[in-house]
Amino acid sequence: MALKQIGGSGCGNGPCPTVYETENKTIVVQGFSVDGERVGISLPPGENLVEIPRYILERALASDGS
Repeated sequence: MALKQIGGSGCGNGPCPTVYETENKTIVVQGFSVDGERVGISLPPGENLVEIPRYILERALASDGS
């Protein structure tokens, strides 16, 4: 799967929260793990909660995809 960065905090592809678009036009989010049990959410197998700063998602949504 190829990922293209469309939103992030400006630290490149390092260990920072980032939003990516795949070649299939789906979204992959890199962020901080959130414990579902701690926040009262039951997750099915294979799913995770991820926390990112709001401005990173706003940048990704404003991206023109180029």
